[in-house]
Amino acid sequence: MKLPWFIPRYREVLDDPSEERAALLKAASASSSKESISGIGSDENSFEKGKELVIREYRDEANRPWWKFFDEFEYRLTTETEEKQEWWRFRWFDKTLSAAESKLLLKLDLTVGVYALLGYWIKYLDSANLNNAYVTGLKEDIGMKGNDLIDTQVIFLVGNIIFELPWLFLLPRVPLPYVLFGAEIIWSLFTLITFKVYNPAMLKAFRFIVGSAEAPFFVIFHYSAASWYKPKEIGSIGAIFYCGQFIGVLTSGLLQGAASTIKGSLSGWQYMFIIDGSISFFVAILTLFLQPGTPSKCYSIWFTDDEIRLARRRMAENGTDMSHSTKSFFDKQTWKNILTSWHFWVLSFAQMFGFNTNNTASGSFALWLKSLNRYTPQKLNNLTTIPPALGLIWIMIVCVGADITGKRFGMIIFSYIMNSIANIILAVWNVPERAKWAGYYLSYWSWSQSSVFNPLISDILRHDSNQRAIEWMIIYILGLQSSAWVQRLTFPTTDAPRFKAGFTSCAVFSIAAILCLIVAYFFYKRDERKKALKNGIYLYNSKTGEIPPAVRSVAQGSSTVKQYYGVQETPVSEFE
Repeated sequence: MKLPWFIPRYREVLDDPSEERAALLKAASASSSKESISGIGSDENSFEKGKELVIREYRDEANRPWWKFFDEFEYRLTTETEEKQEWWRFRWFDKTLSAAESKLLLKLDLTVGVYALLGYWIKYLDSANLNNAYVTGLKEDIGMKGNDLIDTQVIFLVGNIIFELPWLFLLPRVPLPYVLFGAEIIWSLFTLITFKVYNPAMLKAFRFIVGSAEAPFFVIFHYSAASWYKPKEIGSIGAIFYCGQFIGVLTSGLLQGAASTIKGSLSGWQYMFIIDGSISFFVAILTLFLQPGTPSKCYSIWFTDDEIRLARRRMAENGTDMSHSTKSFFDKQTWKNILTSWHFWVLSFAQMFGFNTNNTASGSFALWLKSLNRYTPQKLNNLTTIPPALGLIWIMIVCVGADITGKRFGMIIFSYIMNSIANIILAVWNVPERAKWAGYYLSYWSWSQSSVFNPLISDILRHDSNQRAIEWMIIYILGLQSSAWVQRLTFPTTDAPRFKAGFTSCAVFSIAAILCLIVAYFFYKRDERKKALKNGIYLYNSKTGEIPPAVRSVAQGSSTVKQYYGVQETPVSEFE
């Protein structure tokens, strides 16, 4: 069937090999004053045969200072490139970008960024409305008792988890905009008709369907964004993404408060579901036009062929696999690489711990406010907007901070430290009321790290698109499934408002996540050092006499070999 002209369709943009090769060589030579060489022989066993090697910098590690261990991009950026990046001066577009790259990133921000903000906003508007509805009449109107609230939240997660599983196979193989559009239409429909529920069983069934339909959204965003943005660019777009989540929680409270004042034949919570569902349909239509797919399989009507080629070249420079074909899902080597890798095991545990550091999904703050018996429904719902409003600040600190400083691991660890402080306060409970307010206000630090952590996983797995799609999905699903049963055990509604087990577990999981990240960082640095040559950085150590013949031969036409570490340049004669 032929699609109408205005519907986005697959863009078959063929690469021009000679053009791409020339651009890569030009970028390599521009970032270094050193001569490019190819084929340096047996010293290069880490490179695939037949690939041309471009040396952008020779780096002597003899004088490497200890603090360089904390530089995440130590083995990925040349000295000259790092010197150009003035991390203390924030710019949305790095000054080292060309005009064409800046234009491409602007288009990406206006498509991927806008779709991420609106999509996550409506997702969490449709998710958070359950807690707001519960404390403003839903509980009494449909006869909810005991743990019906937490059970409904868990059933939502179960639907989400079950329908995440097919994405292990589907992620790189299906047209992402079409699938996401269809899923959002389903979740919009069942969000809207939730206003008709009249018993807890019906509510749980509808929430299961909504959770199932939301399954593709998170994974498609992260997979797509990590295919367009480089590591020091994706944090800012991740901040926009998670701002959508917090704005969704925030506006849910405001809308529920406003809906509670509507005079009519329906209850305030019913008007809320009607409003949410109607908005969701509009966002679903926008998603079809704003979700671009990936540079390898682009569906966007907004990008030119040259911009798609540029996007592919940028990501290839980052070491990201940009192949157009996809390996078999059952490729034995891929699965062997996954199951024997450190990142699969360490990051899976970090993800599971991270998913269970959050106390906000339980509605703990709203339930505590209700237990005080001092606020009207409208006032109560308005107060629930304060923690997510502060969360907007926390997310910007972590995500934009990760881009500016390049310290992704450090910013994630910082967010978990803040979250553990918040939950320790709430776990103790017998503290002044002001301290409790502070604990709840700090609770959204738990979510602030997600849009740094998930792109970090994709970046670590950037060298193989098939492995990246499968392994990232497994790590994500393991984290998601753990939250379904851990929340049920630690945040039963009958424990409200104290949730001693819940707040304690959130603090403990935060500390456990920090320990996993410390272990992960050691392995990450080891692997990046091994791959330094793939990034055009030739490592050697003059103190041990480790001077490869290729370095001597290139340096013969010059009086010095430039060192990365140390102010002076070392005469070649000292190495001979």
